[in-house]
Parts: sequence; structure tokens; C-alpha cells
Amino acid sequence: MQQISLGNLVQHVSPQWLHLLTSKERSQSIVLRDGFQRLNTEDLAEIMEAVIQEHAKKSYYH
Repeated sequence: MQQISLGNLVQHVSPQWLHLLTSKERSQSIVLRDGFQRLNTEDLAEIMEAVIQEHAKKSYYH
């Protein structure tokens, strides 16, 4: 298992997606069971979606 921030993970796998994340989302810790070796862009998209949705639950708009 490997722990890494989402920002570092995106930078490594698909840096063009980094602008889609807020600073809080970038600092979110992610645990990778199999490390970078088996991670692809589809996996990264799912991880990003989950983190964005989780952070959106905490945001309140008027």
C-alpha cells in the first residue's frame, strides 16, 4: 500500500487534469493498494470523481 496526495497522483498520471481540482482536493490523501504500477487514467478519473463529490458535500451555497 502506498499513500500519496491526490495532487501528486494527478501530476504523475495525468497532469493536464490538475486544474480541475481545488487546493483542498489536491491535498487529499489517497491510498493506492497496488501503487502506481496498475493505475491508469480511468482509475484516476474515478478517484478524482469520488474526491470531488466528497468535498462538494461539505460546500454550502446560498
